[in-house]
Amino acid sequence: MRAVWKGNITFGLVSIPIKLYNATVSKEIQFHMLHAKDGGKIRFKKVCEKCGKEVSKDEIVRGYKLTKNEYVILTDEDFQKIPLKSVKSIEIRQFFSPSELNFIYYSNFYYASPDKGGERAYYLLRRALKETNSMGIGKIGMRGKENLIAIKAYNGGIVLAQLHYFDEIRNPYEIPNWGIEVEIDEEELELAKKLILAMKKPLKLEEYRDEYKEALNKLIEAKIAGKEIKIAEEVKATKSLMDALKASLESLEA
Repeated sequence: MRAVWKGNITFGLVSIPIKLYNATVSKEIQFHMLHAKDGGKIRFKKVCEKCGKEVSKDEIVRGYKLTKNEYVILTDEDFQKIPLKSVKSIEIRQFFSPSELNFIYYSNFYYASPDKGGERAYYLLRRALKETNSMGIGKIGMRGKENLIAIKAYNGGIVLAQLHYFDEIRNPYEIPNWGIEVEIDEEELELAKKLILAMKKPLKLEEYRDEYKEALNKLIEAKIAGKEIKIAEEVKATKSLMDALKASLESLEA
């Protein structure tokens, strides 16, 4: 397995060499774009709008727009000159309680594994995080960006979560109909609470699978075999909210 980042985690004067690995694996079904007329593969070319010529990856640079037709050009060498310690070292700025970090800030996840010579300090940190029920927050320079991260003891090791910055989270009150006051019927509320409690049980994520992907595989198999494809039946809506709540409870009690 290939590491996506190599460097150190530091807290106080303690430095721990680590490697980061992707914690998730994409299992999406991949499709190619084809020409409907003859089945030819569609290719997306990079073309200069000024000269009209196709350009290679080596000929492309990044530009910061100043005016309509004026840019500041930045090369790979320019980006390497940015004086960020986080490119090679994750400095933990503080520790905090997990309950203080709202789930909306979480983004990607990585497994942090100790590199050669860092095993003892790594597992000391993992145990200390676990026994104090703490998380640490810091920054990492990776893939051309400085990301905010949090670390936490997890399942025998340390997991690193990439976080959104505070100003990257949109104010929910910008969303239409968010937070509006509506009159709630007490009987409906009691039924809703009763339904939630009836459906509440220990969470087992392994019981959930990607049923859309399974259906998509069956669709592809049916197309290959030339079989007829059945259309899924629509779910019939109940007449009222009260009827829906009562019917839901009755189905659980049956």
